[in-house]
Amino acid sequence: MCKKISLIAAGLLLSGCNTLKQNVVVSEPTGGERARVRVVIQDIDYRGVRAYPNSACVNDKLPGNGMVANVQMVLGFEKNLNNKKIGMPETEYSVDKNFVSSEIYVAANEPITFRFHKPNTKIERGIYSTWLNDGCYMKKTFIPEPNADYELIFTDVPQCLATAQKIVKTNESVTMVPVEYKDTTDCGRKR
Repeated sequence: MCKKISLIAAGLLLSGCNTLKQNVVVSEPTGGERARVRVVIQDIDYRGVRAYPNSACVNDKLPGNGMVANVQMVLGFEKNLNNKKIGMPETEYSVDKNFVSSEIYVAANEPITFRFHKPNTKIERGIYSTWLNDGCYMKKTFIPEPNADYELIFTDVPQCLATAQKIVKTNESVTMVPVEYKDTTDCGRKR
């Protein structure tokens, strides 16, 4: 009996460690040519946005990968990057209270991949529950230019959609310029 309890406790401890690894904050470059990226997601039941620096695909074993923004309170992340500001120009979405945003530095002239994930919604009615087929999962990559500002928006209203725009500020006006933002794939085993 004691051995069985020890195995259960060890399993719970190890699964907790895996949760912490899955919810680490992305590493930001401190030197070299950089760009700034604002990730914006709707403030609903999203798992969040994970970034994979120096990669054109998703691989959870790559060094430096981690969460950028997360709506749900998840052990090990605790919304600690949400609403982070690093001085980017404000836009329509960055000030909208229906969205969560986070600003980070990324390496310029190198690919960076973002994974967006919203699970299917579970509706509870008494002892019955129903799952809606409204999940949204996307993997996108682009190459930022030096000293540029970008805004990546992830939404599922009215459909699952990811957009990327370069923020160009001249005098007191801000212009949004669409950016080539490609679909990508997994390139390594997940943890």
